[in-house]
Amino acid sequence: MFQTLLVAHDFSPSSNRALAHAVDIAARTGAALHLMYVDRTAEGVLFEGGKAPPDDELQDRFEERCHASLAPHDRSPAEDRVVCHAVRGVSPAPLLVEKAEEIDADLIVTGTEGRRGARRLIVGSVAEEVLRTAPCPALTVRQREDGGASGSTGEAEDASGSADEAPRSAVEQIVAPVDFSDLTEVALRHVARLAPLYDVPVRLVHVVEDPTMPSVYEVNASAVRARAAEERAEEALQSLGEPIEETGVSVSYLVHRGQTTSTVVEATGHQDTLTVMGTKGLSGLRRVMLGSVTEAVIRASDGPVLAVRASADGASSADE
Repeated sequence: MFQTLLVAHDFSPSSNRALAHAVDIAARTGAALHLMYVDRTAEGVLFEGGKAPPDDELQDRFEERCHASLAPHDRSPAEDRVVCHAVRGVSPAPLLVEKAEEIDADLIVTGTEGRRGARRLIVGSVAEEVLRTAPCPALTVRQREDGGASGSTGEAEDASGSADEAPRSAVEQIVAPVDFSDLTEVALRHVARLAPLYDVPVRLVHVVEDPTMPSVYEVNASAVRARAAEERAEEALQSLGEPIEETGVSVSYLVHRGQTTSTVVEATGHQDTLTVMGTKGLSGLRRVMLGSVTEAVIRASDGPVLAVRASADGASSADE
């Protein structure tokens, strides 16, 4: 399923969590592991005394730190399956996407701080920019609330750049939010491949929107229609899940009435849950106006989130 993984690695807590999941995937698939560090200032984590070393020294330091980061992982790939890339640049996301295209990556893995509100709008998110522009699916792993302060210096880690124990990378279930759009097919193709890989159950989730209506409307009639919609949605979910069940994977179904974003976040946000979602990869003003359930899940989830853009998966992107 995956032959080449590109991991954005800056030694921060979220980056270390992302690396743990990348190592796990590489062990399960035999994929090559490409680790990439983008240095933006002369005060970067690989510098001493604020003086930027030559490019070859930057590369050597990164390789040394990478091997230290991989050391705690019992399932670390052999050295000939690990490639390190240290580059300089102002904006990491375009460089990551460029490198993914260059090495024909099947998956980009990156950590994210999960910023929200005004700080996210001002600072932005490398992970979300990668998600919107990557030529392949992207797996994001958010920094946990109890994971210590984030920063390019990786202060939560020891001097070698690795924790005493590897961050947890267990996956105990796969959850796929389903909206019955073209994106559903995109996501479920990956679910069908990943479930046997991890040997875990799958849950398909659909939310029936339940708008608040004034009492002057026929509320009882609306409730009846909503219940009927839930029944039809559950039947449709079971139809989508049958091909996955035929592979021997246990599949359960959840149809919930409420607001889509909050319900999906609640269903997918657990540490040991791998969330698989299709996304249109909206950008610019349209994304700001419409928002994105996928980005909300990425900012809130304690578990890894695999986001697949329709165009990155080879599906139609006419709606983007």
